[in-house]
Amino acid sequence: MSKAYGTTGEDEKEATVSDPDEILKNIGGCGRFQLRISILIHLIKTVVCFAFYNLLIFTKVNSWSCDDNIMFERNHSITFYGNVTTNITGFSGEKSCVNINGTQCQKYRFDESLNDIVNEFDLVCKKDFVPTLVASINIFGVLVGNFVGGQLADLIGRKIPFFASLLLLFTMHLVGYFSTSWQMFAVATFFVGMGGGFFLTTQYCLLAEFTLSKWRSWIVGFPSWPIQACLMSMVAWLLHDWRYMQLLTGLMAVPCLLAWFWIPESFRWYISHDKIDKAEAIINDIAKVNGKTTDGIHITTDKQTVESKDGDRRYTVLDLFKSRELTITTLLLMFVWGSMGVTSYGIGFGIQTLSGNIYFNTFLFSLFSIPSKGIAIFLQNRFGRRLASIICYGIVAGASLTIGVVQTLNLEHKDSVTNVLAIIANTAVSASWGPVQTMTLELYPTVIRNISFGSHSVIGRAGAILGPQLVYLNSYFEGLLFYICGAISLLCVFALFFLRETMDQHLEDKLSSQKSEKVIDKIVDDSNVKEDVLNANGNTISRY
Repeated sequence: MSKAYGTTGEDEKEATVSDPDEILKNIGGCGRFQLRISILIHLIKTVVCFAFYNLLIFTKVNSWSCDDNIMFERNHSITFYGNVTTNITGFSGEKSCVNINGTQCQKYRFDESLNDIVNEFDLVCKKDFVPTLVASINIFGVLVGNFVGGQLADLIGRKIPFFASLLLLFTMHLVGYFSTSWQMFAVATFFVGMGGGFFLTTQYCLLAEFTLSKWRSWIVGFPSWPIQACLMSMVAWLLHDWRYMQLLTGLMAVPCLLAWFWIPESFRWYISHDKIDKAEAIINDIAKVNGKTTDGIHITTDKQTVESKDGDRRYTVLDLFKSRELTITTLLLMFVWGSMGVTSYGIGFGIQTLSGNIYFNTFLFSLFSIPSKGIAIFLQNRFGRRLASIICYGIVAGASLTIGVVQTLNLEHKDSVTNVLAIIANTAVSASWGPVQTMTLELYPTVIRNISFGSHSVIGRAGAILGPQLVYLNSYFEGLLFYICGAISLLCVFALFFLRETMDQHLEDKLSSQKSEKVIDKIVDDSNVKEDVLNANGNTISRY
């Protein structure tokens, strides 16, 4: 592979390819390599999904009563027993913080159908805020992971932060398994969230940067997460013990580390940082796996070209506001991501408040999200990323506001109506992640793509921290959670109208390339000599 940018002569002009999207097209497009890396990354995502859904299921407050005067229900009659062991079933779950003498309860008895952190550490009464606090601490860890992972991925590449996430998930789940207090578990779950943040920030960039626009929405939006959530709910139902799930999730990360040998660094990242030799090596490997050749593919190392001047520069979050267009895009996306965080985690953790079995509800919510992901992919490719997002949030707004009204008015069949509409709202908000994430990846150039994705993920997680707290408040002000989610979703629909559509567009790689192209186009338009500018000395000015 030649180290030239564009063509080196008139006779080679037609055969030369230098644009990364054109390079991908010439070495197989969506071939065996893309299929392999997509399968690996989506399989590895199972560990992260299990880590997040562990908290959703194992922070639920189940039936309990004061163990100072154990209360059981049998044959529709209530019998009181002292502090003795009994085999009587039909636990009533009378949630009372005082015993029959009117004094503060000292010991509690819990429904043993689910052994979670609430049971383990008596997180009721004066400690009833702890389960949602632990969930928020985990999300704050994701926030930190998004920010740090995004910065690292653009500074040192995508691969190292990606696999560092697996090491964090492995070690911190072991710490969680051996936790002797809720505080110790909370610290472990913060770092579990941080590992998840590393993973979620880098995985989408890895997938997007090896994929053409035509297939990007499919590879990024594949419904692996809801499928894995369905699996997790079934495994949790079989084990029904939070410690076993901690151990299982940690051990699952170990074989995933072997994927290091099959998942390469992003060749786009190497090109954008002028590390041409390494980019060429990866392109050759991709071509080999896809059964293609690299003939006619040329990558520049010429520092004199406009596009290459910033190759060694280190980018920061400030570059998201480098121009007026970038500033508007960044601010609008921040609001959209923040809305997505609040609604996703609010409605998601709201599963705990619904009637019925937590395992079945989690399974059902996740199951309905599978076809919705497919519908979202169709909408993205048919109508664009922006309209697909608008449709999803319109549904979330309608369903959430209706639930709020139903709960406020305490209408007949309130529980059934709430469950059905909550499934619809959760399905729509789950579908919205695909088009919003794809659009975010496509709106920014490679040199700040991971920084932008990580920064917006931080905003999303900041919103997500509020989700479990809204669930907690909803137990005191019924309907509040859904009113807030509905109102935010309506504002999100409005914000999305002002974002640029990115469907069928090539990915940009450098910030300077956007500016230089506008300058070149202006010169061409003003002088009316476009052909001469583009073909002077037999060379082609092109972007990558």
